[in-house]
Amino acid sequence: MMIFTCGIPGCTYSFTNGPEHIVHLKQKHNFIQKLDESSVPGCSVIFQDPRLEHEIYISYCKENLGSGSTHHKQNPEVITAELSKHFKPWFDSVCMEANPSSDFYEHRALAMQKVKVVVVFLSPEYICDEDCRQEYDFATKSLGKAVLPVFLKRTEKVADYVLSCPRVPFRFDGATKPSEFKEKMEFLVKAIQGIITEVDSKRETVRLNYMSLGDGGESSRATACPSAPPAADDLPPTYDEYLERERNTLAVKIRQRTPAPGDHVISHHYKHAYYTATIILFNRHDMTYEIQWDDGDPTGRVQPVHLVALNRIPDPEEIFVGQKVFFPQGDYSGTEGNNTGGKRYHEGVITRIDGKHPNTVYSGHHYRGEADGKWVTYRGYSFEFSCKLQDLRIAPNVYNVLMASRS
Repeated sequence: MMIFTCGIPGCTYSFTNGPEHIVHLKQKHNFIQKLDESSVPGCSVIFQDPRLEHEIYISYCKENLGSGSTHHKQNPEVITAELSKHFKPWFDSVCMEANPSSDFYEHRALAMQKVKVVVVFLSPEYICDEDCRQEYDFATKSLGKAVLPVFLKRTEKVADYVLSCPRVPFRFDGATKPSEFKEKMEFLVKAIQGIITEVDSKRETVRLNYMSLGDGGESSRATACPSAPPAADDLPPTYDEYLERERNTLAVKIRQRTPAPGDHVISHHYKHAYYTATIILFNRHDMTYEIQWDDGDPTGRVQPVHLVALNRIPDPEEIFVGQKVFFPQGDYSGTEGNNTGGKRYHEGVITRIDGKHPNTVYSGHHYRGEADGKWVTYRGYSFEFSCKLQDLRIAPNVYNVLMASRS
């Protein structure tokens, strides 16, 4: 338990598992510096509206629902039913039925923005499902949500997939008896409650300290935080403006990861081979891009958004073991009257990272094989690859595309 003075006379605020430092208060403006993100791993103040309809978002693979519904199954639907006794969960099979006209991806993206915690039920099926992977990527990288990974089935690949998550995964595998299921549910409920408390504490800390700045004057600010850093004229003076700036920051972050007309991209063409192009048009109705190939090829110029990625060098923190990427392998010659030739890209999965930036080497293998219809007979084909950061591109995310198009 940690207790601190918020700056309002006679007011203290206490919380468990909260930040290890007092919030730094600025000296000359009515605002507060954003809390150190390490205080609540993977959590952002953004979109934490107190009028939330749901507290937790359930991310799961439909293959794990199974046919059984007895209480001792490792079944996301059964577990969520138990969680609903304590929280307000957003579970798509229930919530989407209540909004049948809503866009599938957009409705889920908006739900993830509003909740406090994303509970991810992990399994081998989950990490192999493209939709699940995109959902996890959007929650963690784009929204910066507090995420609780829950192992339904733990394998080495499943464990590796969440190495980048700052929160230790919860083990739900092995609950084969009713008594074991009950015990694990009790621990799971406590874990979620703890995260919600952290998220609420973080938001309330910011709000209360804004109030203290508005009412307490210079002396109370000095008392609350004697080592306050120098004032900054470009930060917002009110709490509402602070939240608005955070929303705008999030919108910019999503846009930076989202292809749009005029952007240079890596796009699918044929048999899971990718080439460089420029986006001409985005069609939100059918979620496709119209593109112009760099090599002038007139074919395959309309592609689904999830097969088109920005042609930008990723930041080192964006690449981790289990991350899906595009990597170059093999060149191709031009064809008279059709194209000028160039470099060929492919979908891959990172399996190993060696060395420190900027000399880091990223190793992995093809994400698709011949059984998926992948062309594997081109000159220079190898199942495995190793390359530097500048050669990799981040796989696209349909949720980012939808949110960027809304703005």
